[in-house]
Order: sequence, then structure tokens, then C-alpha cells
Amino acid sequence: MSNTYTLILFIFIMSVMKTGYAHSETFPVTVNVAECSIPTYPNPAFINNTEPPKTKVLILGTYHFDNPGLDMIKSIVPDILLPDQQEQLMRVVESLKSFQPSKIAVERVPEYAPILDSLYKSYLNGNHTLSKSETQQLAFRLAREFNHSRVYPIDHRGTFPIDAVMAYAMKNDPGFLGMIQQKMGEISEEINRRQREWTIGEILRQMNTTDELKQSHGFYLEINRVGAGDTQVGSNLLSQWYDRNIRIFSNLQAMAESGDHIIVIIGSGHAHILKELVRCDSKMELVDPLPYLPTH
Repeated sequence: MSNTYTLILFIFIMSVMKTGYAHSETFPVTVNVAECSIPTYPNPAFINNTEPPKTKVLILGTYHFDNPGLDMIKSIVPDILLPDQQEQLMRVVESLKSFQPSKIAVERVPEYAPILDSLYKSYLNGNHTLSKSETQQLAFRLAREFNHSRVYPIDHRGTFPIDAVMAYAMKNDPGFLGMIQQKMGEISEEINRRQREWTIGEILRQMNTTDELKQSHGFYLEINRVGAGDTQVGSNLLSQWYDRNIRIFSNLQAMAESGDHIIVIIGSGHAHILKELVRCDSKMELVDPLPYLPTH
């Protein structure tokens, strides 16, 4: 038994001896335990000193190639079907191949699976021209390279009550409203600059850096301040956002098997939360996407 669990057991025994039962008096104790490292007992792998291979998960945060205009921050995306865009895209596909994925998950809801399966099979048979979406441009191409039978839809339909946040801010917090509109404008301008000047590989590399993912997630935390201590309208939005991502992660867990190499192709706004969830799952191993993306 590790020193950590010996200490925890000792604290529990001493508490029982001191109080006569386990749930009475408590006293301050500081225990340093590595984040997300405590297994659930009984754990046969721990007893037998063996562990099944973990599922390796590479989360690739991306922008939407078909740019449906559904994101909060709007941008101008070049036509992915143009020859130069297709050349850049194929460099991304070739780089991702080195991860050797056994499964690929995409931002589509499970209810869409029959349509997705049909489109993918038609593509394999040469009877379907790929749409502009990253699901087809990236996931279908990668899946075909490894003879996958399907791609896996793991998205969850959620609510995003941004209108309620903005209405509250307009009435009660004009300072926030001005700040958020300015920030959204700056982010949109930077995204458009990258789309004009950078390759697809360069854009994806930057989007998946730790700093960029933190900044992206920080945007939601700013929204969380709206109505704090009052209506909690910002917290309501953030909780709905977490709820959606937790359910996406549940779908990922359902498709994952021991030893899998899974690439998750999903909007970059989801990546920060999903990475934290994967990192804390004892059956999964988070893989950094940057070594698997082209540098140009």
C-alpha cells in the first residue's frame, strides 16, 4: 500500500479511536494527493499489479471549415474546397496519420449516426463528394486511410443562453457589455487575420496551444461574472456549457476501449474542458496534438 493510502487509513483509524465512531468530530489535517490520481476500490488491476492499456485520446480543437455562423464570434473562412486549401488540408491529414488512430470522434450528435454512417460508406464506395465540414474533410479522410468502418458522433445538443446574458448586461452592467463586445471584435479580427495569412496547419497549431486554450476558456469565465450574486445569469450559461461538454465526454467514454487511439475533432471552444476530463480519467491518456500537426 502506498504512503498516501497508509496515511489516509491512519487518519481514519485515529478519528474513530478519538470519537468512538467515524462521522463525529473532525480535526484539521493536510494531505497532499496528486490531482486525479486516486483509484476506486476494489481495483483488480491494483491487486494484480497489472493494468489494461489506456485509451490514448488526442483532442484536436478546430474551427468550423464550413463556417455555419453558429459560433458566438464570427469569422471569414476561406473556401476549403479551393486547391490551395485542399493542399494545406492534406498536409494536416498526413501529419495526423502518424498518431495511427483506431477511432475518430466528431462533433455530431449520436442521433445523426445513421446519416453519418451512410455518407461515410458512400464516400468509401466513391459515390459521395465530401462537404466542406471538418467532419468530412478531416474525419472521413483519416478514417478511410485506416480502413475504419465508421466515424463516431459524440456531440450533445445543449442550450447556450447568451441572449439572456446580454439582455441583463444591457440593463444592469453596461461596462461588461462594452468590454465583451470589444473583446469579441478583437478576437474576430485576429481570427480573420490568421485565415488570410496562415496555413490551416499553422492555425490549428496555434489554436491547440495551452495558452490559447486557456484564453478561449477564460472568455466563458468572464461571462460567468454577469449577474453574480444576483440572477446568476452568467453562471447559468457557463453551467449549461459545462453540462454539454460533460455529456460529450460521456459519449467519448462509451465508445472508448482499452488500447484505442482516438482522435476527437471538435470545435476548439470544447477542448479545454474535454482535456481536463480526459486527463482525470484513470482509463485514458491525454495526447498533445501539436507533435501531430504540420508546422507550415
